[in-house]
Amino acid sequence: MKITFLLIVFTLLSAVAVAGDYCGEGKTIYIGDTSSELIMKCGEPDWKQSHTEEIIETPDRDNKRHVRITVEEWTYNLGPDRFMRVFKLQNGRVVDIWLGDYGFAKEEANELQCSSLSISVGDSIADVVAKCGEPAWKDKRKETSRERLDDGTVRKVYITVEEWTYNFGPDKFMRILTFRNGKVTNIQFGGRGYEEKPNQQEQ
Repeated sequence: MKITFLLIVFTLLSAVAVAGDYCGEGKTIYIGDTSSELIMKCGEPDWKQSHTEEIIETPDRDNKRHVRITVEEWTYNLGPDRFMRVFKLQNGRVVDIWLGDYGFAKEEANELQCSSLSISVGDSIADVVAKCGEPAWKDKRKETSRERLDDGTVRKVYITVEEWTYNFGPDKFMRILTFRNGKVTNIQFGGRGYEEKPNQQEQ
């Protein structure tokens, strides 16, 4: 029991140390910290992804209670030799912290590292940019979903749907990724790519 307890404590302390490593010594981020504290300790993130959830409670026929929650994920890219740090916030407070994939040095999309084997359903936008770079183009739309929870309340989620298309030239099929609130939900191939025209704006 003592060994198990010590292992748990060591694991928790290690997780906290890792989560605060980016922010420097003495600037660890804790669950419950505010968004302003996160910015003061870590600076602005490389990516912010947010959506809104609304909980609708109906204690009786004549009354409804609406609770809106803003959910955000802040991702910090620390370069190719370190894992990205991801902080989840609800209504401006940190509620979860985890490590993403290895960070990256910004470069153009690479068809080899952006293969269907390296991108998975559930990956975040930051994960995809780390592996594939920015897409050739993006489409975006809004949707709403409703879910009845076990306690009788209804959760209404406002969803941002994005489709990212990667062009790897006329000898490769384009790759189309669908995101729902910042997470990959579908991966498919499009038609053959095309050869990009040189920039003619600069004479």
